[in-house]
Amino acid sequence: MSHPGEPEHTVRLAAEAAMDAMAARLRRVVRLRDVAPIREAEALREARLLAELLPGEDDLAVHHLLGWFHWFRHQAVLVRTDPEPGQDQDQDLPDLRIAVHSLTASFLAGEEDLPEPLLPLLAENAAGYAARLLPELRESDDPARISCAAQLWQRIVDAVPLGHPQRPVHLTALGNVLRIKWGRCGGPADLDGAVDRFREALSALSEEPGRAMYLYNLGEALNARFERTGATEDLEDAVALLGDAVRATPDEGLYRALVLTGHAGALRARYERSGAPRDLDGAIARYREAVSMFPADHPGRVESLSRLGDALLARFDHAGDTADRDAALTAWSAAKATADIP
Repeated sequence: MSHPGEPEHTVRLAAEAAMDAMAARLRRVVRLRDVAPIREAEALREARLLAELLPGEDDLAVHHLLGWFHWFRHQAVLVRTDPEPGQDQDQDLPDLRIAVHSLTASFLAGEEDLPEPLLPLLAENAAGYAARLLPELRESDDPARISCAAQLWQRIVDAVPLGHPQRPVHLTALGNVLRIKWGRCGGPADLDGAVDRFREALSALSEEPGRAMYLYNLGEALNARFERTGATEDLEDAVALLGDAVRATPDEGLYRALVLTGHAGALRARYERSGAPRDLDGAIARYREAVSMFPADHPGRVESLSRLGDALLARFDHAGDTADRDAALTAWSAAKATADIP
């Protein structure tokens, strides 16, 4: 609230009075189970006074009060059931839109006192904010920040009903954050949670487009858990899922290169466990295809070339073909040359 020339404590008292008045009015609505107090002329004046407090140190509290006020106003409005032809019914719901906008801040802050019917809408709004933070989160070493992100995505998933078209996307985001948490500061439960969320996301997917990503996420998480626990069933599932992901991925592009590398790694891990030559052959073929798809200066190309060299040397050790030994040396040399690209 801006009042040039007024003492700061006077402005502060006015702000507190406006917030207290609105809070009391909202309590009356809840106590009486009647939205009549919201329809009084004084109520709108109080809401305008509250809006003048933004931005300010009480932003969250003000947004919370305004959100509830407009939600109750929305309840008080007689919603047309037969709008005029060509009229967008949402145009008659300004209070609903303001309520969702205002209460999204409360949802993001972890506030529990929210209108239950609005939770799916608040979750969708919050997901838009949270998704923009994911790239930075991958580079973060702040355990508190990562944990807060995991809690937020869990709230989003809990608020989105079964069958919602965006639920697989939100489950995937939660799984990714849990994997980040496991890798930085978490424990086995975080990786288990990531596996469960990726599995649920894949099961909830109703359309074929984009399926490769869900297969890849679950397969990679299972392979990571196999590396931690040695559970054979996780490795077998990872090989199968990543193989399906390869088949579901377009024949070119960076994403296919990543999927190929993931499948190659799982096949190589199974070879190390069972000694089946076909797994080692499959890993080499996948690494070679991935190398051909990575851009020349991409870090994934260095990794794939290095692992290709390792796999070729393993096949030389097993079968004794000097062509594999020479190809391994060539791959390692190419990996070093790629790594040296400025």
